[in-house]
Amino acid sequence: MRRKKLTAVPDTRRRVRVLLVDDHELFAAAVMFTLGIDDRLEVVGWARDGLEAVSLAESLQPDVVLMDVHMPCMDGIEATRRVREVSPRSWVTIVTSARSPEIASHALAAGARSYLTKDTPALKLIDSILELGQAPTVVPFPIHRRDEARTA
Repeated sequence: MRRKKLTAVPDTRRRVRVLLVDDHELFAAAVMFTLGIDDRLEVVGWARDGLEAVSLAESLQPDVVLMDVHMPCMDGIEATRRVREVSPRSWVTIVTSARSPEIASHALAAGARSYLTKDTPALKLIDSILELGQAPTVVPFPIHRRDEARTA
């Protein structure tokens, strides 16, 4: 199988350090395997809940945090808010099965840079990680923020 050439970040010879946050072990293992196919990415940790995510983000200072929404101990929205406090240079991408404009809006308000659903193709996930520092906020469906709704 010939792999599509990924064109996101200029070659800086530095790997993008990724922290994965998801309470489903099978999904987490699949994502770690998927990210492992690209030598520009390095998974530096895996957290199984929001509390662990905040702790690992503080100690590891990853470039990117892939954050689920529905998790035990602390949900991904609150974890995103706290991760951005303890690791302000980390970009947070929500990766969830919830295709919800309301949740997406809350995630972006909490500091997430993008919102992807778990049915996102693997190469698109990789591209989105590599493009985070360059691209505007990414959401795969339209959302209406509260401020926009009031003015419409």
